[in-house]
Amino acid sequence: MALKPSHARTAGGERNAKKGKHSSYTTSLTSFNRPTSRRVQAPAPVVDRREDATIAFIKAHADRKDKLLVSSERPHLRVRADAMRSLTVPMSQDGPERKISGVVLDAYLELLRRRQGAERGNNARHVLLLGVEEQDWLQYLGSLPKTDERLTDQDAADVAATAARYLQNDMVFFLVNHREHFFVAVLNFARAEYQVLDSGNYARHNGARFYEEAMSKIRDGVRRCMEVAGRAHVAGWRLRLEPGLPEQADESSCGLFALKWMELWDGEELARSFSMDDVHAFRTKLAEELVFSELNEMQGLKEEIESKMTT
Repeated sequence: MALKPSHARTAGGERNAKKGKHSSYTTSLTSFNRPTSRRVQAPAPVVDRREDATIAFIKAHADRKDKLLVSSERPHLRVRADAMRSLTVPMSQDGPERKISGVVLDAYLELLRRRQGAERGNNARHVLLLGVEEQDWLQYLGSLPKTDERLTDQDAADVAATAARYLQNDMVFFLVNHREHFFVAVLNFARAEYQVLDSGNYARHNGARFYEEAMSKIRDGVRRCMEVAGRAHVAGWRLRLEPGLPEQADESSCGLFALKWMELWDGEELARSFSMDDVHAFRTKLAEELVFSELNEMQGLKEEIESKMTT
């Protein structure tokens, strides 16, 4: 029996599933010695100092499940200190404790949505970035018996709304968590295919069967939605594993890579490439971006962290 993820609608009418089972480098400045003057170290940029202060603050509260660090009403977001602890774990401790949770990924996706909305030009492609809750919803739909087309009135309305949202865009990005590994699948309407975006070495190691298995019920869920919209042929679109993407050199950054795919993939290639060093730097920056974004309504917390910045 398929278990339906609980969900509610936002003020904008979109379905938000509640947390489901899938919701989980420094630069040195060189100074030159001069006989007539003392070496003076330039102060760190404000943003760098704020990043350090944010990481220190998260470390100090890392075990607290009641300590909110990011709070927003529209959209409804809550990110607590324990969910952000993984951002503070050093590279020397690579492993599960460094993996980014679905809660943090979903929060950062909202920042990406806002940026894309602000940067969208008249000729820009329309993209829909979806978090881990969409996987639960589609897998629920995909788990229903194919011979049983009976849906509750609410489910039927949600299926129709899902199809309408997808069809308003050129590409739909799905954040997928399979066997504790995050990757991105793109429903590309222009190319009539599903594109799988994962780091090159993980894609070779996992093989096509891994992604076929991960996407099976998700594709069934999409099929059910597209049939309602008269686009049943989408069910036959192939799953293409995109080659030559940047490689992941650790075991814990798959979620960060997924955010990069969502930010940079244009349907045919990455808008710009990036390295593992860039991902390591992104891990530290992500915490500061979330806490100090306009999305976060906790002004007092921002002031408290800034008061601890060192010069």
